[in-house]
Amino acid sequence: MPVAKDQLITASPVQISSFLPFTRTLLTDRQAQPTPTYQPRTKAAPVQNLNQLRTVLNSDARLLILDLEFFQVGQQRHISQLAGRLYDQPVSFNYYFYHDQQSGNRQLQFLRRYDVPLSQAPHFTIKHQLPRVVALVDQLAPDYIVSWDNHLDFKALQAAADRQCLSKNRRFWNTVQSLDLEQLIAQQVWQGQKTLGLKKMCQLLNLPAVEFHKAHNDVKAIEWLMKFYARDLGRELL
Repeated sequence: MPVAKDQLITASPVQISSFLPFTRTLLTDRQAQPTPTYQPRTKAAPVQNLNQLRTVLNSDARLLILDLEFFQVGQQRHISQLAGRLYDQPVSFNYYFYHDQQSGNRQLQFLRRYDVPLSQAPHFTIKHQLPRVVALVDQLAPDYIVSWDNHLDFKALQAAADRQCLSKNRRFWNTVQSLDLEQLIAQQVWQGQKTLGLKKMCQLLNLPAVEFHKAHNDVKAIEWLMKFYARDLGRELL
C-alpha cells in the first residue's frame, strides 16, 4: 500500500514517500525485481540566470532535488546518506548507507537504529543500493537534478558507479540536466563571488529553520529557496 502523503517511513534505512505504485516494490529488497527498461530522454536546456530559473520553476518541468552526506576515512570520502525530493510534489526518498569502514560505534548505531541484523547489513551498502536509487530516479523521470554545490556529490556518485561498472547511460547525474543552485546564486546575486552556505542563505531570506547537514532536511531547505526564486520579486516589490 502506498505511503501516506509526504510521510516518511522512519523505521528503515530506506525511506520513500509517494503515491506512486513503485513505492512498495522499492522497499521490498528480499525478492529480485525486474530491471526497468531504460528510456533515454533529450536533455533539458541549461538554466543560466534567475529569470530562466523562475520560468522553469513555474513550468511543468520535473525537478528532482538531491543531496548527499559523507563520512571520511583517511583521504577517502564515503556516502553515508542520499536524499531526494520532487519539487512541489509529495514525493521524496531518503537512503542511509552502512559501510564497514565506519567506526565500530557508527556501525553499531546503524544496526540498532534500524534493527538490522549484522548478516543483513550488506543489503544497505552503497554498492547494493545504488542500482535501486538509479532505478527510482529513472522512474521519476526528472528534467533537472537540483542541488546546492553538487561538485562533491557528483564526484562521489561517479566513483561509486565506477566501482560497480554501472553503465554510463544510467548515471542520471550525467544524463539529466544539472542545476547547481549555489553556483547560480553566486553568479547572479553575488557577482561571481562565493555565496553563503545553505544555512546562512536560508537565514538571510528568513526561511524555516531545519537541522542542516542532514540530506533529507537539506533538500527541504533547497526547495524553500527554489520557491523563493519562483516568485516574481520585481513585480511583488512594485
